[in-house]
Amino acid sequence: MISPVDDFLPVRLKAVHDIAVKGADNLPSRRIIDVGSDHGHLSLYALVHDNFESAVLTDIHEAPAKRSEDTLRMYGYADRSKVYCTDGLDGVGLKTGDIVVMAGLGGNNMIDILGRVVKRDEPELLKSIVWCLQPQKSSDKLREYLFTSGFDITDENACEDRGINYIILKTVYTGVPHEFTLKQKYYGPVLLQRAASGEEDAVRYKSRLDERFAIAQRGDEEIKRMMEEQ
Repeated sequence: MISPVDDFLPVRLKAVHDIAVKGADNLPSRRIIDVGSDHGHLSLYALVHDNFESAVLTDIHEAPAKRSEDTLRMYGYADRSKVYCTDGLDGVGLKTGDIVVMAGLGGNNMIDILGRVVKRDEPELLKSIVWCLQPQKSSDKLREYLFTSGFDITDENACEDRGINYIILKTVYTGVPHEFTLKQKYYGPVLLQRAASGEEDAVRYKSRLDERFAIAQRGDEEIKRMMEEQ
């Protein structure tokens, strides 16, 4: 079944989808969880194109949750989806090998959601989950949380959509915190590697950050130290 959603899935969400499902065939679960689902288009696209068995969609607000529910019903996927009006993953049980997507939320909001899940669920279950995160802001704080809370960033990419640059990262829980440089915190460890190898999207994103940090360092001592790192 090919749905009209193919025609209007934004560049940002398509990029999130692509990094989220990469390698998904090797996961024991065939379920995608979309936190902050809005219209439900990402989950619908994954059900249509990636042979996921089911999707769980959550939104803290009633109206977006209803939109997601209506979207999945309209295209015939009501029996393979479940929509919750809830905060993050509250009330949603994770399964081994789930792919959890958080796109369009703030980095601090993601930290809060991840922190509650880490306290709630057993480490062995958490280690099997793939997290795909696209923060709208505070990506540096999000990376610092991941580094210090036992998450490894396994992949990162950048995209430009309607003149705005977005960062997308993929992470897994190991339970082992590790050290990081300020450049890794502010630019992203994988993105730095992609930019160094000449990948166009990563180079463009790093260039935009270079310009932003060149100004921000005048009033931020940590960014100034970061810019001086070799």
